[in-house]
Amino acid sequence: MTPAVIMLWSLIIILIIGIPAAFSMGLAGTIFFIITRGIEKLPLELIASRVVYGIDSFPLLAVPLFIFVGHLMNESGATTRIFKFADALVGHVRGGLGHVNVLNSMIFAGMSGSGTADAAGLGAIEIRAMREAGYDDKFTLGVTAGSALIGPIIPPSIPAVLYAILADVSAGKILIAGFVPGILMGLSMMGLVAVYAWRNNYPQRTFSGFRIVWQTFLSSFSSLLTPIILIGGILFGIFTATEAAAVASVWAMILACFIYRSIGISKLIMIFRKATLDSAIIMFILACSALFGWILTRAKVPDGIAEWISGLTHEPTLILALIIIFLLFIGCFMAVAVAINILTPILVPVVIALGFDPIHFGVIMIMTLVIGEVTPPFGMVLYVITRISGRPFLFVVSSSWTWLVSILIIVILVAAIPSLALWLPNTFIK
Repeated sequence: MTPAVIMLWSLIIILIIGIPAAFSMGLAGTIFFIITRGIEKLPLELIASRVVYGIDSFPLLAVPLFIFVGHLMNESGATTRIFKFADALVGHVRGGLGHVNVLNSMIFAGMSGSGTADAAGLGAIEIRAMREAGYDDKFTLGVTAGSALIGPIIPPSIPAVLYAILADVSAGKILIAGFVPGILMGLSMMGLVAVYAWRNNYPQRTFSGFRIVWQTFLSSFSSLLTPIILIGGILFGIFTATEAAAVASVWAMILACFIYRSIGISKLIMIFRKATLDSAIIMFILACSALFGWILTRAKVPDGIAEWISGLTHEPTLILALIIIFLLFIGCFMAVAVAINILTPILVPVVIALGFDPIHFGVIMIMTLVIGEVTPPFGMVLYVITRISGRPFLFVVSSSWTWLVSILIIVILVAAIPSLALWLPNTFIK
């Protein structure tokens, strides 16, 4: 076996043992250098420089800022205001709280960029409200888990920023490219809610009136401005993705501390600490993956994989289908951020060689890997829903699979029609 192949097998074994992903990639890279240069000539300066270079990126500043915005919106009470607005808007139709659940996630996705943040922030509110309204837990937990997956697709998206850095594409383009697919995911799930509501004769209440809709809109208006600032600013070229994250952070602080007055100094410091810890974890993973990716490129591993795949079939569409199946499998065992860091340097050169747009592929990759957030054994959203619902893990798993099918349908649709992902960025971002 070549040193690169030994490195890849070492990574798999180290991950199976249970060593965290960042250390696993760092150790695997070190094993490569030990094999090729010997332990006495281990290039410590080269290893250190590649690790530091991996996080020496201006667009990467958007990640901690997006995380900070998500924490602020969760802690400020913005989620409750958004829920009341969505409830007034669509809660009166049959199965209304299911539609409210999905609409909430679509709105909150424009603030958090994370599925687990959506599940943790909105999940408790949504589950309590649906239980009180008489919805069965299988439907309630399934729609809550499924709708949380919209978070990493609609901008801002932390996985999209990581992909942009690793694939060397525009962060603004990959962020905006997720907007239409994210909306389609929401509409697909709302269609499934309507089917459930019709089959199970779920409750339907009287429309509360446009006056209540207007009042709840005004109450949540400041919160709703956050995704407008983020998405609109990037879309119309007012600022870059990183600048948008900074502006949104300032606005979220003004919102939480001065408009809603729900966060004091001590709580703000706590949010800074949580955001810093979450950011440090992602940055460390990215730093170690930079070394790993650099070795893969130097060893021409992507070229070898491209040749191997081409030997299987010369049909690009079939190859893309095989990659999607592979990503679905990987998503069951790896966190989205980890999978993106490991696989992007390998897969992007392959899909570019096949003639696919890297922005289009990035959206497909993120959407497919995100499904893993609600698949056992390591789906983080499943564990969040299990904790806040008090239901057994296997019950949450069995409640969620139907919603994953609706998402997979959208993945296939976006893969088949590239313009669904590419029209917005190609039209507005040059």
